[in-house]
Amino acid sequence: MRKNILLFLLLSFTLYYGQNSVQDNVPRNRLLSDDELMNLLDLTVPQLKSIYDYYKRDKEKGLIQLAEYFRKRNNVNYFFNNVSLKERLASFGNEYPDAVVMYIEDSKKFLRTFGTDIDWKLPSVDKHGRKLNPNALRYVSRFERASEMALASYYAKDDRYVKSLLLLVKDFIRDYENKETEIGGNDLFERFYAGHRLRNLLQAYHFMLGADYLDWKDQIFLIKLFLLHGARIVDVSKVYNYGNHQTHGLEALYETTLMFPEFTIAKLWNKIALNTLMEHIKTEVMEDGFQFERASHYFKLELINYFRVSQLSRRNNVELPELFRRRFHRMFDAIVKLALPSGELPVLQDAQATYGAENDSLENLEAAELPDIKTSIIMTIGAAFFLDKNYKSYSCYKFPSELYWFFSAKEIEDYHKLIPERQNISSAFLEQTKYFVMRSGSDSSSLYLLVDAGLAKLKPDHTHGGVLGIVAHGYGEELLPSYRVRYSDVSIQYMKNSLTKNVALADRYLQGRDWIDNHARTGFGKWNILPEPLIHDLYIGSNFDYIMAEHNGFDTLGVNYNREILFVKPYFWLLTDNFTSKEIHNYQQIFQGEYERESMNNGVVKHKGNVRFYILQADQTDMDINKISKYGIDAVLFEKHSVNDYSFNTLLFPTLNDKVTPSIRKYNNPNYVLLTVTSGGLKADVYIKKGDELKLPEIKTDAQFVCILSRDEEPSALLLYKGSYVRYDGLDTKQSNKSVYEYQKSADGWKLVNKSYDK
Repeated sequence: MRKNILLFLLLSFTLYYGQNSVQDNVPRNRLLSDDELMNLLDLTVPQLKSIYDYYKRDKEKGLIQLAEYFRKRNNVNYFFNNVSLKERLASFGNEYPDAVVMYIEDSKKFLRTFGTDIDWKLPSVDKHGRKLNPNALRYVSRFERASEMALASYYAKDDRYVKSLLLLVKDFIRDYENKETEIGGNDLFERFYAGHRLRNLLQAYHFMLGADYLDWKDQIFLIKLFLLHGARIVDVSKVYNYGNHQTHGLEALYETTLMFPEFTIAKLWNKIALNTLMEHIKTEVMEDGFQFERASHYFKLELINYFRVSQLSRRNNVELPELFRRRFHRMFDAIVKLALPSGELPVLQDAQATYGAENDSLENLEAAELPDIKTSIIMTIGAAFFLDKNYKSYSCYKFPSELYWFFSAKEIEDYHKLIPERQNISSAFLEQTKYFVMRSGSDSSSLYLLVDAGLAKLKPDHTHGGVLGIVAHGYGEELLPSYRVRYSDVSIQYMKNSLTKNVALADRYLQGRDWIDNHARTGFGKWNILPEPLIHDLYIGSNFDYIMAEHNGFDTLGVNYNREILFVKPYFWLLTDNFTSKEIHNYQQIFQGEYERESMNNGVVKHKGNVRFYILQADQTDMDINKISKYGIDAVLFEKHSVNDYSFNTLLFPTLNDKVTPSIRKYNNPNYVLLTVTSGGLKADVYIKKGDELKLPEIKTDAQFVCILSRDEEPSALLLYKGSYVRYDGLDTKQSNKSVYEYQKSADGWKLVNKSYDK
């Protein structure tokens, strides 16, 4: 009896195991054999069972049948339809003739440079005998030009590009199976590079299939290659690891498993890919829509990853979790909030320089990073995917060739029918990411200033030494720039630190400290020590914006530091850098750009066409003002020597077609400080009390400071900061608690228009 029970349990377990689990027998060190490939087929599908049975009788004809099945099936949909591909290829050629020429020329250049036989393990050289560095080898291993070569064959009516591509892919696999590909720090199967290679070749496969450039042997070969890559990627995808390298691999794995559900392993791999992708979007895309690394370049790359998942899921009627859909959508909203007046996303943290990607020369391949994507292309995705009129106002007028194959003809037609309507947007704060944008409006000539008031907690690898730094634009010009970096260039450490930012320093002590190179020795590195910022207050109003924040970057020097910025809309910013210490120090401010000295002031001015940008100090006593320049980057440095407590009260004032020089004056009284800014008929007075209350003939208040804006000697707006009452020019008001209150004056008198912004 006991023996029968054990037998029954064993049979039950076997049946359950066979029905509800899948054995992952895909080899990791080589391509599948023909038998192994056929054994992976889902034999519950009648057509696949028939092909499998035929293969048992005649292996070659069985493989031909399998290839034919994948050529003609209609159970899954790629980004474009293979059946109608030739029709769309003709339309693309008519619509984008320059792109067609570029595909052919770039394919020629690539083959002249690298050919079809490469040593995939260093040392390696190109066809001209030039040594390949790790970055160049990893670039080639991504097969970035695979689709271009497939398209080049079609448009040039010359199959040598496809044949060369297949020879190069086979060369790669041959070296891999012989253990002759780069491993370790420059592993060519590292998930980022393997992911790019997989999705690039998957797209090329569909082009070649639809354009009839694949025979059955090459088709089966590529399917085996996809499964090998899936196996390698899934091994490093089961557990969440933060960062964009894993998401690139996961996205490619998701695409592949969605495209090949005929293999029993695909469902398991697809579930793993989606589950881990969900961990990424939940952890790394904040509710405010920005990516956790806080870097504009990597934010864009991740948005592309999530778009590909979203679009391919939509193509195949797969409903993604609500969290995924919501966070993906908010990424576009974050761009709208941070966008410069031009519509572009500002350069934030690590953002890559442009390296002449039109040319496959060794000089252009020394960078491991991908070229930065134009924001207008990103917003075209948002407009076309969500049919959003506001997004359309930030997007490309002509649908970009880069996106053509990700959208159907109908979707592109709907995009062109969409009438752009830019919503009015004022200042904005990303709650989780801590980027604060002060704006005077939403048109191209508006004033714009961004404050970097956050720090990437989990992965600050891409963070620069620019905590509490600012970026400014106005009247269509760049006023205070931020710069792109190039990992492989000798300038990388300099470009990632404070001397290329718009920040304040103590004793020229830079924010980024303790540089750590990456293991692959590609040039990339990170700062082990960076200041931690803390926002104390933030206000967005009708006539004024304000932020006050500190960081601990100078604690080791015994210096406390905070930065205040008051935006008087739509005219200027008042920037105050406060230092306190028990010891004597030298304090500095750095502003990027080329400037001329203002002879009558402690200040400088930048000329750009009809735009002038003044940086003026309220302190008219001795102060060093010097230019600094390195690697072609210019800046001006203000320096105050031998003080313990000190505040830079700095006016940032752009003008358009105005030759009147603005001014700032500081009046230090026993009970208060008065800062006065004037420019023509414009005047702003900032009263800063020192005691409990400020009692002057013209104003009485308990606020920490009051800013009064006047035009032609007539007050028009007043900001009461952390106060409860004010008596000024007929305004006599008392609130129940101390907060931030904004008043505006009209013909009917003063009116409360805004209260404190709750951050």
